[in-house]
Amino acid sequence: MRHADTVRSLVRRSPLLYDVVEPPHSRIIAARWQRQGAPIPAPGAVKRNMLRLTAQHHHLRVLIETGTYTGDTVMALHRHFDRIVSVELSHELHAKAVRQARHRRNVELLLGDSAEVLPRVLATLHQPALFWLDAHYSGGVTALGETISPISSELDAILAHDVKKHVILVDDAREFHDSARSGYPGAEVVAAAASRHNYAMSEEHDVFFLLPNRQ
Repeated sequence: MRHADTVRSLVRRSPLLYDVVEPPHSRIIAARWQRQGAPIPAPGAVKRNMLRLTAQHHHLRVLIETGTYTGDTVMALHRHFDRIVSVELSHELHAKAVRQARHRRNVELLLGDSAEVLPRVLATLHQPALFWLDAHYSGGVTALGETISPISSELDAILAHDVKKHVILVDDAREFHDSARSGYPGAEVVAAAASRHNYAMSEEHDVFFLLPNRQ
């Protein structure tokens, strides 16, 4: 295990090596997950592929993420977007992600509460973007803000933005279905926000998809 951790650390510190190793490694993880019957939650490699495919399908070149964690999403997807912005509340995780992604020129890593930072990010957006909302407190090293999940504030800010046709993916759908235990808002809160702004909501592999309805 110690040897494997050392190898992972070396790969993360080398941008060129990471770009070579990450795609085949992710394919291996995704294939293993499929053989196991696609249990929930899906591994990060599978969710990152969801983001990649969703962006391609909707022709989106900007990715906005809330909940950077250790920066795996920005590291894996930096080649697929012109601009990536990621917001993290934990000082420790933010610093780790900054070290890891310091050579990615199209990546902006912001420190703060996503409910407060996201409106400032939206003010710089002039085209539809893909939003990956994953700023949910889940114990361990993750940071707890004023709420366990700032999803309501995040959705209000995105869906009221002047630029329309943003696409929104929300992670950890299972926690919204069990709000009494998790402390997350109920799934109906996400659905209501989508409906108010003429968005369709669906769910796949523990992720809510909010897509603008055709007008």
